[in-house]
Amino acid sequence: MRKIIDDERLIYQCCSLYYEEHMGQSQIAKHLGISKSSVSRMLQTGRELEIVEIKVRHLAQYMYEDLEEELKKKYHLKDVVVAESSPLDSKTERISKLNERAADYLNRLLKDGDYVGVSVGSSIRNLAKTSHEAFHRNCTFVPLVGGISQHTTGMEEVQSNQVAEALAEKYGGNYVSFFSPAVFSNENLMNEFLKGEAVRFIFDYFEKLDIVISGMNIASSMYETVKKLGYVSDDQLDRFKKNGAVCNLILRFLDQNGNTEPFDEYNRKIAGISAEAYKNVEHKLLITGGAGNAAAVKSCIRGNFANILIMDVDCAKALLVD
Repeated sequence: MRKIIDDERLIYQCCSLYYEEHMGQSQIAKHLGISKSSVSRMLQTGRELEIVEIKVRHLAQYMYEDLEEELKKKYHLKDVVVAESSPLDSKTERISKLNERAADYLNRLLKDGDYVGVSVGSSIRNLAKTSHEAFHRNCTFVPLVGGISQHTTGMEEVQSNQVAEALAEKYGGNYVSFFSPAVFSNENLMNEFLKGEAVRFIFDYFEKLDIVISGMNIASSMYETVKKLGYVSDDQLDRFKKNGAVCNLILRFLDQNGNTEPFDEYNRKIAGISAEAYKNVEHKLLITGGAGNAAAVKSCIRGNFANILIMDVDCAKALLVD
């Protein structure tokens, strides 16, 4: 015989009266004609069956709501998340808090069946290192640029293939690898190489992407990773800066308005998703921090390379300054 506490309709009624109508357990018992102990057990069952979901709001989510809304309106963004930080925090602590907030957001954004493009760099790789418990999703993680560099010592884990693999393991999904150099010395050579069966399949995945994730280092120069991986020389970097480069995203250089054209001589040699294909993805996450990166973030927004920002409070406040 079925027990009264197993009646799902009654469980729903109990939960609704308690959490939505704010009635006490004694009132509910009298209202439904059952014992108070039955009400208590049904409320517990409601949580176990996920009829009720109880969340403790993150401190930063509460503290920075107004700041987030102001930035969303000013820059016409899909979403903004500001990570808690303190003037007393070390760089390591700031990065850790930013990563935790980014991992939490990604946990809520990902859906079964999503295709997620990931760039190169420690900002994205660190998402897989967070202590935040990840819900396993049946997602496919896709490297956005070639995952092979001629300079790999100590930098293997930040390359795109390794980033895709690490996030797939974290979120219980799948990943594909892009076995190509990220930057070629010759555009024609690159185009011929990318015709090969072993690599050309990746472009089919680019067309399926639901989410792309890129990041900018807040602990050092945003160009540090591309330099260490051998993707750009000091002379090239100096020349790009003189020509107005303020940002490097998916290895491409952008000017203050988000234009890639001034650096096409270099950008055209990058094996990866095109700028236009990147812009067409619905959810474009950018993870960064530090007031010094505000100009680069503005560049990404103006160029339509970002519509979801996850950043620390210093960067957020700097973005409000015209």
